[in-house]
Amino acid sequence: MDIALQLLGGNSGRVALIWLTLVVLALVALVGLSLPRGVRRPGQISAWLADSARRKREVEELKAAEAAEAIRYAEEIAVAAQGAANTAERRREQCQQAQAAVESAWQAYQQADAALGRARLAAAYDIPAGDVSEADRARALRRSARLAYRRGDLSDTQLLDALTHRNGWDGGRHPVEQELILARAAVSHRFAGYRQALEAEQEAWRAADIATAAVRSLRREVTVAAMLADAARSEMTSSERTGHRRHRLPATA
Repeated sequence: MDIALQLLGGNSGRVALIWLTLVVLALVALVGLSLPRGVRRPGQISAWLADSARRKREVEELKAAEAAEAIRYAEEIAVAAQGAANTAERRREQCQQAQAAVESAWQAYQQADAALGRARLAAAYDIPAGDVSEADRARALRRSARLAYRRGDLSDTQLLDALTHRNGWDGGRHPVEQELILARAAVSHRFAGYRQALEAEQEAWRAADIATAAVRSLRREVTVAAMLADAARSEMTSSERTGHRRHRLPATA
């Protein structure tokens, strides 16, 4: 009985050894099949393993660089979006200022037009010849022109023409006639200012629309960039954890 058990035990040991040998041979065969063609010697295998490790490091470095670039771009586009938002806010403020300028220019034009109506009524009556010399009339024109310029009713060019008696300005006319000419010039100048204010307002609105569109576009870009940056951070964190585990393996062993 004891002899039979010993025989069986010996057979089991031999079977286990055979299976272990087969497993080792199978692993060797799999490793051999996984090696590139022509790589069979130990030196070749070592060089192939070193080259594989180098290529893997290069891939990891490339991924790390791409992740860093994604994070950097997300930060830069966020700054750009904030700058665009600040610009859009300034453009809206400029629109409000332009609207106020239009209202002010319109009121100034209406006041000049009302003054022209009064000047026409005054000129409609017979103008007395009076005893006003031509020198006094010229001085009256210069005085009235300067006052109108200070009120903003005349442009620089109009004031110069009035002082030099050019382009319809005549220092020899009666002061009533001169007031009518001044009133007409004021209406022309104020209406030109009103049209300029309208054009400035339209330009301000166009600039505000462009700035608002830029903000919307950049905010969409920020959303996409932030998602890519989060994914890059997660990948970098995962790689760092894997690296830490690899570094801890020898200590654990």
